[in-house]
This record gives sequence, structure tokens and C-alpha cells, in this order.
Amino acid sequence: MREIGKVVKIEDDQATILFVRGTACGDCGKCQVGKDRLEMVMTADNDVGAQVGDEVEIELENMNFMTAVTIAYGFPLLALTVGIFAGYYGFLSLGFEENIAQAIGAGLGLASLAVSYIIIKYKNESISKMKKFKPVIIGIRTKVSI
Repeated sequence: MREIGKVVKIEDDQATILFVRGTACGDCGKCQVGKDRLEMVMTADNDVGAQVGDEVEIELENMNFMTAVTIAYGFPLLALTVGIFAGYYGFLSLGFEENIAQAIGAGLGLASLAVSYIIIKYKNESISKMKKFKPVIIGIRTKVSI
């Protein structure tokens, strides 16, 4: 995934970049964008020496992007599905009536979903520090006046 944005802040070897959210970009929260805003702010490794005001191109490898998407969306979906089926079939096999097993399955599915989001939130800091999930500035395009 490549995006073009403007460097608005430099701190150590990190650059804060402002750019317009593309339509393919979801609401994963990594870039701190609201649903009603089209501008995104993202911090990226500044290995090319970009300065405030530079227009830069950033990249996050597609495979790493897809891994991040899978963590953000696939893990909760899997937790929901496993919770529903485990609750339903587990309690059905224990002799509960079908409508009670369905209710318990739904409840266990929602509880599993909530736990998956708590796990993601808890692990978010350590995952976001992993170099492979951080965007990198790959080039400086032009100098932009602020």
C-alpha cells in the first residue's frame, strides 16, 4: 500500500505525515482518522531524511497490510463464529433445549467477540512497535510550502 502525504512534524527518526484517506483505506484506526474526516495523520519511519513540508511517499508492504487487516477483522470474526458454534453445540450436547442452546451460543459468541477486541487492544502496542507493521517513507517527491 502506497500513499503520498505531507510531513507536518519530525521527532527523532519518526515523521508525522498528513494525507488524504483513499477509498480503499478502511477504518482500522492505525491512522487516527474519524469516519467523517478524509485527512489522516500517520507516523512513519523516516529513513530518507524528510523534513517538515516535504511531500513524501510512504509504503506498507501489501502482505503486512493484509496481516494487519486479518488481525483487526479476521480474529474477531473467528472468535464470534467459534463462540456461537461452541456454545450452541456444546450446550445442545449437554441436553439443553435447542432454543436455550441457541441463546447461550449467541451470548457466548458475543462474549468471545468482546474478548477478541480486548486482546487486540491489549496487544496493539506491542504489535504496532513491530517494524514490519510500520509504514516507511520511501521517497521525497517535492518541497511543499506550509
